[in-house]
Amino acid sequence: MRRKDRHMHRRPRTFPSRLAHGLVGAATVVVAALAVILGVDSWSAAGEQQTVEPQASTRIEVSADTPDGAVDKPAAGQARREQVAEQQRQKAARAVREARQKRDRAARSASRTVSYGDPHRIAASMMSERYGWGSGEYSCLSSLWGHESGWDVHAENPSSGAYGIPQALPGSKMSSYGSDWQDNAVTQIEWGLAYIDQSYGTPCGAWSTFQSQGWY
Repeated sequence: MRRKDRHMHRRPRTFPSRLAHGLVGAATVVVAALAVILGVDSWSAAGEQQTVEPQASTRIEVSADTPDGAVDKPAAGQARREQVAEQQRQKAARAVREARQKRDRAARSASRTVSYGDPHRIAASMMSERYGWGSGEYSCLSSLWGHESGWDVHAENPSSGAYGIPQALPGSKMSSYGSDWQDNAVTQIEWGLAYIDQSYGTPCGAWSTFQSQGWY
C-alpha cells in the first residue's frame, strides 16, 4: 500500500495570511534599520560632545616648554614697571644720602674753622696737642710757611702749582684730610703737619732743609 505524503494534504496559505507575514517581516527590517541609524547618531553625538567639551573651558595653561616669545605680555609689562619704580626709589635714596653727607661735611668744616680761628693759632694748638711740639718748633714752622705761602690759604705757586699754607704739590693731596682742602685752613694745616712729621720729623728739620735747598 502506497504511503501518503503528508505534505500533499497541507492546506495552502491564504492571501491574508501571506500578507500579514510579509508585513511582519518588513516591520522587523524597519525596526532593525532604525536601531542602526539611532545607534550611529548616538555615537556621532557623543563624539561631537567629546570634541566640543575642551572648547567650553576658557582657562589657558602655559606649560614649562613654552617658548620665550610666548610669555604673558601683561605680566612682563607689570614686572618692567616694578623694576623701573625700584630703580627710581634707589636713585632718590642715593641722592638724599649724598646730600646729607655733603651737609655733614660742611657742618664739620664750619665747626673746625670756628673752633680754631686764625691759622697761626690753629697750627700752634694742633702741633702741641697732636705731636707734642713746643714753642721752638712753632717758631720754625712759622718761618717755613711764612716763606712758602705767607700763611695764605689760597696761595698758589704759578710755576709749580703748589697750593695752600703748606704748599702741597699737587694741592689735591690735601683732599685726604677733607674735601674742603682749597678753602679750609684746618684741613691744610692737618695735612702739612702730618707731612712734616713723616718726612722730616719736626718743623725745625723741615725748616733746615728749606734753608739749604730752597724747598722742603
